[in-house]
Parts: sequence; structure tokens; C-alpha cells
Amino acid sequence: MKHRNALPEKERRASSRAAKLIHDSPLVIGSLVKMANTCGKSNCKCAKGHKHKSWCLAVRDQGKRKMLHIPHELENEVFKWVDAYREIRKHMETISQANVERITLYKKTNKE
Repeated sequence: MKHRNALPEKERRASSRAAKLIHDSPLVIGSLVKMANTCGKSNCKCAKGHKHKSWCLAVRDQGKRKMLHIPHELENEVFKWVDAYREIRKHMETISQANVERITLYKKTNKE
């Protein structure tokens, strides 16, 4: 394995940013889903078509898909957690692509 300074700038930046995010930011692997529901009360506005809107987090728990209601007070925080994961994943893809290119180059230069 090469020392970090020997890595290309793009890969080094991606690695540093991903490590910083992992260290500094909470994250969650999931998707945000806007839901519109009715509560069932006959005199509520939702009974007239103005459904209650809320956010849910779609996650996998022990291999099963689960929807978790996000309390209004936590929405901004949970949005940041999902964004942190998405950014980490983007940086991981950059690092992975650099390693695929490294393998391809090795195979070309070391043909038997």
C-alpha cells in the first residue's frame, strides 16, 4: 500500500473528506420519504383531503425494510445524517474507481 502522499490528489482529497465525515458526522444509511396520511378523525382536515404530511426514513434492519417516522424536531438533523452518508458514499466511489484503474494499469504493465 502506498503512503497517502503518493496517492493522486483527487483520491487523497476523497479519502480525507470521507474520513473527516465518518469521524465528525453522525450518519444513517437510508432514504427520506415524504408521507401523506389520514388520521381517521371524522372532523379533521385530512378527512376532507388535506392529508397530514411527515417525513419517514426508509432503512434496512436485519435485512428487512423498515419505515421510521421522523419527529418534526429531528427532521433537519436526520436530513444531515442522510446527506453525510451520501457524501461519504460519493467519496468511496472515487477511491474505488482509483483502485480499479490501479489494477487495470498493473495488469497492462505486468502482462505474462
